Amino acid sequence: MTIEDAGTKALAVPDRIVQATGIATVQTEQLIGDVGDALRLLDAVERVRGHAHPLILGLQDAVGMKMPAALVLNAISKGRDTAVGVAEQVGTTPGEAELAIAELAAVGLVRTSPQLAVTGLGQARLSQLDGLTVRVLDVITGILGPADAAQLARLLHTVADGLETAAVTNQTAALNN
Repeated sequence: MTIEDAGTKALAVPDRIVQATGIATVQTEQLIGDVGDALRLLDAVERVRGHAHPLILGLQDAVGMKMPAALVLNAISKGRDTAVGVAEQVGTTPGEAELAIAELAAVGLVRTSPQLAVTGLGQARLSQLDGLTVRVLDVITGILGPADAAQLARLLHTVADGLETAAVTNQTAALNN
């Protein structure tokens, strides 16, 4: 029997232990039945990402800062007062957070002394970002409608929770090996 005769569901993996990583750790029979379903899902995600990329670039131009810097600024405004705390919230390394904090301080958006905090200029920049975010979300909810937008938000949170769990599982497995 050839692979073509068997179809995608009959593909076999040699007898060996393979640690699942990334998305594979959260995939179940109920979520993705076959490769075709997975590819259609990835295609849909890619289409949205493709349309979102120019939007993100436009937001960055409108506010005058890149999104990673905006995330760092937001983390500081939410009370993160160390590079380690910022890194934890943003999902980066403490070294990268230190560099981003230094860059934000150099342009006057944060101050590092006596403690790490957002300046008035930084607060104004965050207000601009909030206003633009509301406009973008208004476009999305206008496309979907309120019920579908609420369902999308729930689904995205479910996916994010699953991926976070998978990441923790992978880190734990790596430490145990």
